[in-house]
Amino acid sequence: MVLRRLSLLVTALVLMASLSSTSAQAADPTCAQGGECRIGNFGPGGGRIVYDAGSLQWWGRYLEAVSVPSGAGRPWSLQPTTSLYAGDVTGRAHIDAKAVGYGRLNTSAIIAQSGAGRYAASFVDAFVRNGYDDWFLPSKDELDAVYRTHAIYGVPRIVKAAYWSSSENSANYAWYQMFQDGTQFTDESGVGAITGIKQLTRNRLHRGSGWPSLPYQVMAMRSFPAGIGVPPTQSNPVLTGNTCTNTGPCVVGDIGPGGGVVFYDAGVSKAWGRYMEAAPVEMEGVGLPWKRLNAIDRRKPVYRDSIGQLARIKRVRSKAIGMGRINTTAIVKAYGRGRYAARYADSMVLNGYDDWFLPSKDELNVMYSILSTAYLRIGSYARSFYWSSSEYDYNNAWTVNFKDGQQFDREKWLSPDAENGVKALRVRPVRAFG
Repeated sequence: MVLRRLSLLVTALVLMASLSSTSAQAADPTCAQGGECRIGNFGPGGGRIVYDAGSLQWWGRYLEAVSVPSGAGRPWSLQPTTSLYAGDVTGRAHIDAKAVGYGRLNTSAIIAQSGAGRYAASFVDAFVRNGYDDWFLPSKDELDAVYRTHAIYGVPRIVKAAYWSSSENSANYAWYQMFQDGTQFTDESGVGAITGIKQLTRNRLHRGSGWPSLPYQVMAMRSFPAGIGVPPTQSNPVLTGNTCTNTGPCVVGDIGPGGGVVFYDAGVSKAWGRYMEAAPVEMEGVGLPWKRLNAIDRRKPVYRDSIGQLARIKRVRSKAIGMGRINTTAIVKAYGRGRYAARYADSMVLNGYDDWFLPSKDELNVMYSILSTAYLRIGSYARSFYWSSSEYDYNNAWTVNFKDGQQFDREKWLSPDAENGVKALRVRPVRAFG
């Protein structure tokens, strides 16, 4: 009898615990129900979460995205030779429009210019899913967040083709992204040898890429919850004339403790620091290959498959802000001594600091966007390709063209070759601090 009572008591306790657990779980809404979200979760609109700002911003906090194949084959706009920002003398409106948070504003601007009709922004603006009709065409950086999430987590589902962003590059050109490998193009400055792309319904073939010409795809995106405040005023980076210390505080445009120009402030301290400074032009390396020329990549890849993470995912992660130092250390470990980009940056000493490194692709892109495109330009950058520390594959690494910000994979062994038209690739070391 006693044993039976004990058994009944235990059963009752287990049932109560189960009910309590079920009740607690029911009390915590999922991301789709309006609760906390993580990258890869389903959002309220039925898309996948591709970006979390960490806190509420002027535009919201989360971005969810869904690929909509039925919208494929549409041009960027119906005004393919007219700029959205005709009075943008400094170019800052175009730079700002590439950032996270600007997709909705860009989409509204495109529709205000083109009106009713069959084009990418109009299609997404009319898109409705799960009762939500506040979708927009993502900006360049928002679209890249989609690619990164898909490459790492396998969601959202995508078509391996070119996707339009809502970011304009100039009157005749707009940004798009190849979802085969993440490359972001505008086709301007001689790439594709055409006079404009906004009117196109298919991407152009690129020499050496191997990617076919396919209809442009569209990605629908929405932000939530509602943001706070208003969009920031147009950016205007300038040299401040101030010098900041290794512990801060610093603002973009200050001279950093290493003697370079501060070009990035994360807002809060991260694992890698808070601020980044770019070395002065006097310390720029010119004509260096990415790898040691007698090193064989297939025997010494920088990123290899390991338990729990494939090399291709490591390479996607290697593009992010905060990865430059990690990449540089990995490259130098793989190739050792010699004359190559990462080694040049890693061995540099300036103002007593020896912690310089080759920036990641995204760090290099911020440097371009803040310093090289400032009005007046800061840092004396050449309108040429600069190496990043982000590996594309065995044979190639990511570069940023400081003529227009386009990002390409280039062969790691490239050195100046006037006979074949290969210009010197450049190295601008950076350091993180704070």
